[in-house]
Amino acid sequence: MKGFFKFIISIFALFGAAVGALAIFDKVQNKNRIKGDYLECDSEEAE
Repeated sequence: MKGFFKFIISIFALFGAAVGALAIFDKVQNKNRIKGDYLECDSEEAE
């Protein structure tokens, strides 16, 4: 039973590490992302 719990915990740890790595990668990749509202554009749908 201990082996099973170690396996489950290691799966959750790997999943958490992968999600954390993706979050950090997204943060670094989108440093120049526009913050706040959408850009204003001259499209007909915006009116």
